[in-house]
Amino acid sequence: MKLNIVLLVFVLISAAIVSAVNIPINTNKEKPEQQGFKFDYSIFQQDKLSSANGGSHCAGCTIALTLVEQYSYIHNKTIEQSLDEICTFFPSNAGQVCIWLVNTYGKSIIQNFEKYEHADDVCHAMNICTSPECRLFPSNTPTYSNPEHKHEEYDASNPKVSADPWSWIQNLINLFSSKHLPIEDIDNDKYSMESTFRGYSWRGKDCNDLRSDIHPGINEETTTDPSIDWNCNGIYGVNNKSQSYEDLFCSGSGPMGVIVSGDSAGAHFSIPPQWMTASQINSTTYNGFLSILENEVDWPMRSAYTGWEPSTDTYTVDSMYLRMRERNFCNHRDYQNLGVNGASSGSTATKIIQSLSRNQQTDNPALFFLELIGNDVCSGHHTYDTMTTPQEFETNIVSILNYLDTQLPKGSHVVFVGLADGRVLWDSLWNRTHPLGATYEEVYDFLNCIQVSPCWGWMNPNETVRDFTSTRAAELSAVYNQIIKNYTFTNFDMIYYDFPFNAINAQWVAQGGQTWELIEPIDGFHPNQITNYLMASFFYNSLTQDKPEWLGNINPFNSQIQAIFGNQGGYV
Repeated sequence: MKLNIVLLVFVLISAAIVSAVNIPINTNKEKPEQQGFKFDYSIFQQDKLSSANGGSHCAGCTIALTLVEQYSYIHNKTIEQSLDEICTFFPSNAGQVCIWLVNTYGKSIIQNFEKYEHADDVCHAMNICTSPECRLFPSNTPTYSNPEHKHEEYDASNPKVSADPWSWIQNLINLFSSKHLPIEDIDNDKYSMESTFRGYSWRGKDCNDLRSDIHPGINEETTTDPSIDWNCNGIYGVNNKSQSYEDLFCSGSGPMGVIVSGDSAGAHFSIPPQWMTASQINSTTYNGFLSILENEVDWPMRSAYTGWEPSTDTYTVDSMYLRMRERNFCNHRDYQNLGVNGASSGSTATKIIQSLSRNQQTDNPALFFLELIGNDVCSGHHTYDTMTTPQEFETNIVSILNYLDTQLPKGSHVVFVGLADGRVLWDSLWNRTHPLGATYEEVYDFLNCIQVSPCWGWMNPNETVRDFTSTRAAELSAVYNQIIKNYTFTNFDMIYYDFPFNAINAQWVAQGGQTWELIEPIDGFHPNQITNYLMASFFYNSLTQDKPEWLGNINPFNSQIQAIFGNQGGYV
């Protein structure tokens, strides 16, 4: 799922991100007159070529106004009161942007709610949803029916809005979709001292943003001055015998970084459930909202591969990085998450892989995970033609590996993670109730109707379509073992593992759990925090059994490192 879809899903909510910059907005709550109102789509044009029947515009309107409608029922308030009250829940100046939306579109929304009972009808009446068949709640009324109204598509040649707060969101999306590198990185070493916008949520925190030769992952045997923490692992200085602590504790210990390049599952995409549960919307619902959007609604700091955030009562974190750090404290902060929402083998090969930061001459080797579990077979299109073929997949993966062979230091290792078998999504969720109040089947059908589903092939009532999608996914996964058999590379060796959801699910169910508890509740598509936690253990245990030498020895100096350097500077 791509960031622009996420933003559009929250028509009112998503505008909050604009508060990160100083945009003057008229906060006068008096609603302007809007005779002959027609919703303007020009502010939402990122996905116009890949959707239908209103696409993301329709999804955003329907979901946002469904929440407003439900909120009004729960709290016995009018639609106007609900719109204004929800605006006060946004952090910082974000409420001003919400007010701008209410000022601009509120009167038409209110008038149409007076005519029609449900959000579905309102979005159709406003020409945002442009096919009468596409409804989130089809049981409310069979189709939108108004003899005086004709559904109309947006005319891209006649935009109505040239400058407004949404333009900043568009620029932000373009920035996210360009190089997938930290926005604030003075020395251009691909590491940052800021957490979001691809900062240390994604890669180990830089400890000097003015020198490109100081950043996580550097092999300090290639450096000189021991008083400098060259690799930002918190170990520096000399003992009373003038011995370098880095040399004493880390030299010969086999430091090894952890890197993942993948898709939204590797980045750990997760929409907080309270955002789309009307009964939970209150003054605290959107705390931290801006930082979540700045991280592209991903949680790499809690992912199975690069998670580092401490566990709490609400969530438990484990990761391959934490396991590698536990073995050798010299690995502190040496992690990179190159995951990108919507990434496929093609986009990874042509662009995303270049966001890797590793120097063959100066850096330590890395344990590299290539995780692409769905986007080569998934899209919102109602066709098999957009699926990657095995031949194309092999070409893309080999291209990625050829690039890695020019970047990864000798002694690195590559772990291939196969594609998922997404039939489990429909099988375990279709008749359950989504937080919005519709069944998952109704949500899937609605997203398919407007062609913005994360995966038409798996989130589909047609068993034949689901089976074909899984068959193609298995064919692509089989390519990895063929590559291992037929190719060798200078600087790394390779191993393949199936995507472990089935194994994790079998263990979970055997312990009394249910499959749906392992899936993100809002999108009904991604592995959730529990699954990420269990995946870390799966990969670590598998490598311990199959390739123990890849993990390196346990550093006998760990206790001394902790005694002298404490938490080694932590992460933030």
